[in-house]
Amino acid sequence: MRTSSAVRQRSTSLGQENGSDVWTEAQHAPFTSDARNYRFVALQPIVNRHGKIFGNEALSPSGWDICFTGHPNAATWMMVEDWLLHGLDELARGSRIFLNCTREALIGGLLTVLPRTVVIELPETIEADAETLKACRRMKALGYQIALDDFQFSGRTAPLIELADYIKVDFRLCGQEQRGELVRFLRGSRITLLAEKIETKDEFEIAVEQGFHLFQGYYFGRPAIYSKRRRGAYIFPPFEDVGLTHICADVDPEPGSLAHASSSIAMAK
Repeated sequence: MRTSSAVRQRSTSLGQENGSDVWTEAQHAPFTSDARNYRFVALQPIVNRHGKIFGNEALSPSGWDICFTGHPNAATWMMVEDWLLHGLDELARGSRIFLNCTREALIGGLLTVLPRTVVIELPETIEADAETLKACRRMKALGYQIALDDFQFSGRTAPLIELADYIKVDFRLCGQEQRGELVRFLRGSRITLLAEKIETKDEFEIAVEQGFHLFQGYYFGRPAIYSKRRRGAYIFPPFEDVGLTHICADVDPEPGSLAHASSSIAMAK
């Protein structure tokens, strides 16, 4: 089962429509190219039980491979800027995009400049303290959905469950017995279970039988890397130079709107 071709076809059609200044699939580095002259994004498909694309997880590679060598906060900055200013929505085309975020980005409110089709994906390392929970409730009130990544049930993660729309379970880390316990615990809830790192047909069938509804992994498609020639420096400054809370303070326009984005960008300069 392979689904990444749908995203590839989308990128090809964009290139035909708009010329060279578009996101195109990066099969390999262009001759004598420098990665610093390009922007990069990677999309890995998330599918339903019938193999139809439900959405994609967006990743931030540093070049023509899937590795990211910078700080996680920098990845969040770059993804937001690429979405707002450099046409990343051309690839999304209104579908759900699962986007990893840091605690700083969540609490600071940076992600409210993104459309509500973005699913805020919280890493397993995030601390479920009062500030985090308050920020999650704010995002939910604004209409965003939340996913818990690499989830393993514990007292530390329990407070986040009631705020989650999706729970992602790593098939490499979570055994069959643990997965069964989680499925039973969540039975009857509104939470959608997503099995990630599915690499074989057998694992897919096991996940379906156990009660998972969404799936992600190499069996369905590896992350497809897209590049676009850079047309100037990033507008957003490094996290260490400007605090997110300062940047996003007093931003009142409708989340996801151009006015809201412009306010955030202006305050970041």
